[in-house]
Amino acid sequence: LMVAMLLVGVAVPVVATLLSALLIWRYRAAVARAMSTTAGFVQQPTSAAETTTTVDVSRNTVDADRRAAMQRLLTKGPWCSARHYLVGAIAFALVFTAAAHVAYPHHLAMAGTLIAAWIYLWPYFLAVPMLVDMPWKLHLVWFAFYVGVYALLGIWAGSILDIPGYRFGAVDIPARSSVTPDGMLRLWFAVNLVPSVLALVSLNRRFRAVAPLVLALVTAAVSGLLGVYLAVFSEAGVDVVVAAATAMDLHVVWPLLATLVVTLSLFSVLGWYAMKAIATAYKRRRLSDQSLLIGVLWLLFASIYTMWLVVDDTRWLLVLPGAMLALILATSLARRATRQTAIAPAGLVFLRVFSLGRRSERLFDTIAKHWRNIGSVQLITGPDLSRSTVQPQQFLDFLSGRLRRHFVSDHASLQRSLAERDRGVDPDGRFRVNGFFCHADSWQAVLPRLVDGGDIVLMDLRSFSPSNAGCTYELAFLVSHVPFRRCLLISDPTTDERLVDEVLANSLHSCLPTSPNAGRPLSELTRYRGTTGRIETTALLQQLCENACRSRAHTGSR
Repeated sequence: LMVAMLLVGVAVPVVATLLSALLIWRYRAAVARAMSTTAGFVQQPTSAAETTTTVDVSRNTVDADRRAAMQRLLTKGPWCSARHYLVGAIAFALVFTAAAHVAYPHHLAMAGTLIAAWIYLWPYFLAVPMLVDMPWKLHLVWFAFYVGVYALLGIWAGSILDIPGYRFGAVDIPARSSVTPDGMLRLWFAVNLVPSVLALVSLNRRFRAVAPLVLALVTAAVSGLLGVYLAVFSEAGVDVVVAAATAMDLHVVWPLLATLVVTLSLFSVLGWYAMKAIATAYKRRRLSDQSLLIGVLWLLFASIYTMWLVVDDTRWLLVLPGAMLALILATSLARRATRQTAIAPAGLVFLRVFSLGRRSERLFDTIAKHWRNIGSVQLITGPDLSRSTVQPQQFLDFLSGRLRRHFVSDHASLQRSLAERDRGVDPDGRFRVNGFFCHADSWQAVLPRLVDGGDIVLMDLRSFSPSNAGCTYELAFLVSHVPFRRCLLISDPTTDERLVDEVLANSLHSCLPTSPNAGRPLSELTRYRGTTGRIETTALLQQLCENACRSRAHTGSR
């Protein structure tokens, strides 16, 4: 059983990684291909009055308390999630520590127990960088802290003389400790090295959005295939296969292959239904993208941890669901115990230069980690963000050839996409990202509906140049229809600032008297200028928060 679990524990992440990389590449290509086509979308004239109305979600003027609450959630929200998972991680580690103490008894007293608990806490140290935006220096400090504590525990355990001394003739061997530096290293590597490598590879940020779904499919297929394989090649199984081949007058290879193919097909169908169940739970807001990702991470480690326990007794298999249940319940209780004071959600619209690619993706991931603690994020999906914003139901529709139903191709599909926007909060207290899939002739119709809900608009203009006609249109539209107090433009040395100034000035000069910015100076438009390759996240978040508070204060005083 231990060998079988090792095969499943290693084979599943490896196969899932390869399959995820292939599928996310095909998905991104499908999105790019559909975006470049036209759907015959007929534009309807949009009056300024339709797009300047701000939704009044709160009648009270925003005060200092609200501003402080927003800033606290923006800056501390990810760390709050990390603290919640710490409680769950401790519960998870304690379950495995207790099981390991029974399965592998030791005489190191509290030091040995703490070493085991610290080893089983390792998944948490991998999870936190997924939850929190950490610069590389903080990464080093974070992992150095783990190594330092483990070393101190090893020194403590090494001072405990758990091996008694004895005399053999004239030779006197004193009492000594069973703990050595190389033993501590070998212990940690034996328990955590394999799952760490598998987790870092299979949950790579490039395809981690689809990793939980693909892992569910591959786990069902590989587990079923391995189970039948072991049954078929047992003594009784071989007799059955040989008897069947003899009765059908076939070579033994054919019924064997047929059995494996049927098994793979049946368990793949089971995996497909598991994927659908995950997508349904996500759509009904019982799961979030973050809880899925973190759950898969811990499940990978729990599978390998359990493998070391089942050497002598298969009943240790019960530890795996027990530890996962402890993780889920403890994390949920921690959230309820530290629930923040609710504030009215503040949405964010993210516009950008599509050609930025990974630069845009990095900025979006960083901002979204913080902003989703106070409101949802809206954007037009492009090839640059398609792999990081794909939702489970969208990915399943892609696999079943129905991705086009998510694209805005006419006014009916536009209304459907707007109705499907999810602005609610997930069980973990975070809001969602709502992406709109647009064809080459439909995105201009989506833009007014995207910004007319009172959300703050963040536009990334890095690498903006005359070739970016779409961004030029968006800039002009923002000036004509969206109050300056709701907009923030990002630029850096790669931005054609003269072109930006020219577009803004011309748009302001030609806007209608009914425009919210008519008669307003361009100085009211907030612009953030960063250096090449570097955006100061804290300063940018503070400015976004300030804009959100100014906008809501204006709305409340109308």
